[in-house]
Amino acid sequence: MPCHEEAIDQLRDAGHRLTPQRAMVLDAVYHQQGHMTAEEIYAAVHSKSSYVDLSTVYRTLLFLRQNRLIAELRLEGEPVRYEAVRSGREHHHAVCQGCGAMQEIDAGDLGMLDDLLVRKYGFRMDLVHLTLTGLCADCAGKQDG
Repeated sequence: MPCHEEAIDQLRDAGHRLTPQRAMVLDAVYHQQGHMTAEEIYAAVHSKSSYVDLSTVYRTLLFLRQNRLIAELRLEGEPVRYEAVRSGREHHHAVCQGCGAMQEIDAGDLGMLDDLLVRKYGFRMDLVHLTLTGLCADCAGKQDG
């Protein structure tokens, strides 16, 4: 059973077809630990099937993101990176603007923020993936010292 069987089921339950291109992109993203650029995903898919072009990969990534099967990581000055959305392992990122270090944050840790926004503004977050920027402890210490 593929490690992305849940994603495949989610697509089918929503009435979408699992095209060969979608299957190959899902396979590439779900087998990678960490984040991949579209070009890296394309290279992985193209090594299996030379008939898939980069524009197909981009369209497939958009489709998968819209269906909440992958998430984007956008950092200023960097290419967009993609990551699988895995049930039970939802997380966000804290990225240091000083050294570029990235820390995963459990999605549950933002529960208090979600509660505050609902109480104060009537706004409910719909987060699949959030990137927070700031300074890590080391970089903040260097600025303070």
